[in-house]
Order: sequence, then structure tokens, then C-alpha cells
Amino acid sequence: AIRFKEQYPVSKPIFPLIEKRMTKPECLHFLQKANIESPAMYGLGYKNNNCIGCVKGGAGYWNKIRIDFPDHFKQMAELEREVGNSCIRGDFLDELDPKKGHKQKIIMPDCGNFCDIEFEELNHPQLEMIFDAPKLIRGL
Repeated sequence: AIRFKEQYPVSKPIFPLIEKRMTKPECLHFLQKANIESPAMYGLGYKNNNCIGCVKGGAGYWNKIRIDFPDHFKQMAELEREVGNSCIRGDFLDELDPKKGHKQKIIMPDCGNFCDIEFEELNHPQLEMIFDAPKLIRGL
């Protein structure tokens, strides 16, 4: 949010989730309560909904990509060799030990009614416009 404001000083963004200090699990719970499907990558056990084969991923992430998306893994391993640089410090993907890295933890919503009550208190002049725009979340 801070970087966005610095890069786009003329804009007047609102950050309701940050302002309410909502965590990622709380946000996912809110979406679930509204019957909005969470991104597929969360369902596969990834911590973030990044592009498949994110260059910011660590060894655990890449070992999971190796299993879930072997073609993407192979393509990135070949690209690393072609450019002579790896996206993981110290290892090229084609040499990565399959047991290396931390396992990704699935993010499960861990809050209940309190999140719903907290979110009802959220009030901002532009909030109505935001909620009315996408048909998926009308009436929340």
C-alpha cells in the first residue's frame, strides 16, 4: 500500500483490509462465507496466488511446483540454464534436491463470527461503489 501510494501520488486508493488489519486467513474466510471461490493455488496448498513458477519462490515452493506442474518446472529449469542464472540462491532447479525447502502450509480460514462482525463495522464512502461494481459480491 505504501509503495502504491508513492508510485501513484495522484490516486486516492483505499485499503479497507489493511485498515481493518485483516489477515489473509480472515480474508479467505470472508470470501468463503460469501460463496466466492478462492484462487485454485490456495486449494493446491500454496501460500500465495502467484503465477505458476514464480521466480520469488524458494526451494519448497519449487519442489511443490515440480510435483504439481512438472512442465512449468522443466521449462523454468531449462530457462535458468539458458540464461546462466537461477531463481533459487545456490541451486539450479535441475539440481534441486527434492527434499529441500520448507513444505508449503495450506492456509485455512481460522476465524469465525468475529470476522463477520468486524467486517460489518467497516465503513468508507467509496465502499458502496466497490461492492456494487462486481456482481459477485453484491449484497454483502
